[in-house]
Amino acid sequence: MKNLKYFPIFFLSLFSLSAIAQSTVKEDTLIVKGICGMCKERIEEAAFGKGVKFVSWNKVTDELSVAYRSDKTSITEIEDRILNAGHSTADQKAPEEAYAKLPDCCRYEELGKH
Repeated sequence: MKNLKYFPIFFLSLFSLSAIAQSTVKEDTLIVKGICGMCKERIEEAAFGKGVKFVSWNKVTDELSVAYRSDKTSITEIEDRILNAGHSTADQKAPEEAYAKLPDCCRYEELGKH
């Protein structure tokens, strides 16, 4: 019976920790240039790293939706991984060396969507 008096404190502590942990998950959208299914795989693979919970790139709109833990990574880190995979974003251009490594069908600066 003595242990039952501590149950409300334990329950509230557990609930508080759960709420704090969930508050670190953020959702963002980036515009990422690409044109095909291979681009989609590459973009999503590059974006999905430590702390990332969900990624989905839309080929039609070029929007990358991402959910991540802000205590593990940042949108800047995610964007850097995408740039290093050869895909430009709305704010930054991919390095020439990374873009040059893309397959011919993924050269979004030279080709239209297909």
